[in-house]
Amino acid sequence: MSNQRADYELAYGEIAHAYQEHGDTPAFWDICDAVEDRLIDTYPDDDSAIIEMIAAWLVHMGVQPEASLHGKV
Repeated sequence: MSNQRADYELAYGEIAHAYQEHGDTPAFWDICDAVEDRLIDTYPDDDSAIIEMIAAWLVHMGVQPEASLHGKV
């Protein structure tokens, strides 16, 4: 497994755990932002893809309805 894929899997786990732990609260969104920033800092050439990927994760987790993300990613 590549380091990038492992980093993405770890990030997904962090976000999923944060949502389970905090729900849709400011603490959860702070963690989400920190994870996103870390991934973009590590893989700056993939910044748009990272934003879209995290948005898809949030839909998958049920944090955000898909319609709420249209036009934002």
